[in-house]
Amino acid sequence: MSLVVFDVNETLLDLSPMKRVFEEAFGTADLLGEWFARLLHGSLVANHLDRYRPFSEIAVEQLLGLARRREVDLGPVEGREVVSHMRNLPPHPDVVPALEALSRAGHRLATLTNNPQEALDAQLANAGIAGFFEATLTVEPVAKFKPAPEPYLYAARTLGAEPGSMWMVAAHDWDVAGAVAAGARAVFVARGPWTLPDPPPAVVDDLTGLPEVLVDG
Repeated sequence: MSLVVFDVNETLLDLSPMKRVFEEAFGTADLLGEWFARLLHGSLVANHLDRYRPFSEIAVEQLLGLARRREVDLGPVEGREVVSHMRNLPPHPDVVPALEALSRAGHRLATLTNNPQEALDAQLANAGIAGFFEATLTVEPVAKFKPAPEPYLYAARTLGAEPGSMWMVAAHDWDVAGAVAAGARAVFVARGPWTLPDPPPAVVDDLTGLPEVLVDG
């Protein structure tokens, strides 16, 4: 059976409830995508400059920066409150059926996320899916964010596997590409478009298509 490691935000958990939070904070939900993109940008800059700090801290930094650019009166307390809603996201509809099927088939399941451990534990518990995973890993021990190679290599090592025997499953093309570059196998969950020049190694429309990919792989 396979070792299957899941990204969390957007892959397992649905960010759409954050639209209401952004509507209340900014008067429009349209800035959610820009904020999330800037959050990822901030994590990449942190990697490059070797200035790691918790993902949730970068999330607040980018939110306050977005508020300044949009001339919205939002302070640090309000910023932390907005970001805290990331702990209460529901799973996508396909997640629980897919995890149940994979568990029945005997696959080893884990997570690997840029989120801090405390936030991850809250997310999985609040979504009701924590019990599916033998390990819930974050990038904190290596102080590098995905898609740097260190998190994927750390996950494989921690789970007692060679990178080439580990499947990374993510709805982000950069996460999939990072896993492949680190020597892992990967599946792209097409909740959005693939935007990188190289084609994805394997694609599913949603997580219910994973068992077939794992068998074929």
